Amino acid sequence: YAAPRAERGVEPLYAAPRAERRGERKTTLEGDSRVVTLEKEDPFSSPQLQLEKSTGMEDMLRELREIQGSANRTYCILGTRHCSYLHQQIIELLSYALVLSGNHVYTSGAAGTNAAAIRGALRANSTELLTVILPQSRSKQTEDCQELIAEVTQVVQMPENDALSLDVASKRCNRRLVKETEHLIAFAYHDSKTVVRTTVEAKEMDKLVTVMYLD
Repeated sequence: YAAPRAERGVEPLYAAPRAERRGERKTTLEGDSRVVTLEKEDPFSSPQLQLEKSTGMEDMLRELREIQGSANRTYCILGTRHCSYLHQQIIELLSYALVLSGNHVYTSGAAGTNAAAIRGALRANSTELLTVILPQSRSKQTEDCQELIAEVTQVVQMPENDALSLDVASKRCNRRLVKETEHLIAFAYHDSKTVVRTTVEAKEMDKLVTVMYLD
């Protein structure tokens, strides 16, 4: 079940119900990915019907606490531009906690998820543990993005992508970010094609992947 999407720019504060109803049990997919699913027992058919479920707020916070327990690793935080203020606060807190505990955070330049990751890392006052890789030249970024990354000491530009569309440039940038890091943490909607595709590529590279679905 996925909650109906609100119009762009007005994101609902929605937490999917936990898998505690009769006939349902919570499980996780095999492998390193932590996408939460529901297995719903259907008394009229077999085998069981697997229904992918958005991670509820409590599940999301538990996942983030587990992530924060590690140290001295490289993390890539990527995600949708269209996330609620509450989700941005969670992402900012996660990035802050990761850097504070000695982890290196990588992200890209954009509104929403990536901007929250940058703000959180900057709050930890360890600029050497934050790297921002831009999909194109700095001059191609929005004014808000340029203002935010002005405080970042490690900014990598990709001017070779300036002639490409932002969508294509972003895919190339995401691929580079995944290669540079050990663990991808993605915040996405099920129709966030670029972000979801990045998680698939990360798994193909044998990277640790945590996906937080917001719908």
